Amino acid sequence: MARYERSYAGERRTYGLHLKCTPSERDELKTAADQAGARTVSEFGRELIFRRLGTPGIVSGTRRDPEATAIIRALDAAAYETNAVGNNLNQIARHANITGELADMRSELREALALNKKAAELYIAALEHVLTLSALGRAAGAP
Repeated sequence: MARYERSYAGERRTYGLHLKCTPSERDELKTAADQAGARTVSEFGRELIFRRLGTPGIVSGTRRDPEATAIIRALDAAAYETNAVGNNLNQIARHANITGELADMRSELREALALNKKAAELYIAALEHVLTLSALGRAAGAP
C-alpha cells in the first residue's frame, strides 16, 4: 500500500472496499491500469468507479447518441483548456505580486481575466444547452 507524504493534509483513505474477481479479470485490470498510467490497480479502480477518466461509462442495454458523445467530449476538452488558462493566469498574477511587477501588468491581467470569464460563461451556456437537449430527449421518450 502506498504511503502518504508527511506533508499530506487531505482526507486519508481508511475504508477498504473489496471485490472478488477471477485471476484473468485481475490480469485484465492490471494491464488496463498499466496502459492508463495508473500507479496501482486500486487507483485505477477508483478512477473507473468515480468516472474520472473523462469518458462516460456505458451501462449495458443503453445506446449513446454519437453526436451527444462528441459534444460532451468537446466540452470536457474545453473545460480542461479553460482550467489550464486559469492556472496560468494565477501563476502570472502570483509572480507579478511577488516581484512587484503588478502595477505594470494590471491592464493585461484584467484583459486576461475578462477573456477567461467569457470562456467560462460560454462553456456553461453550452453545457446547459446539452443538458436541456438531453432532458427534452428523455421527456420525448428517446433512448
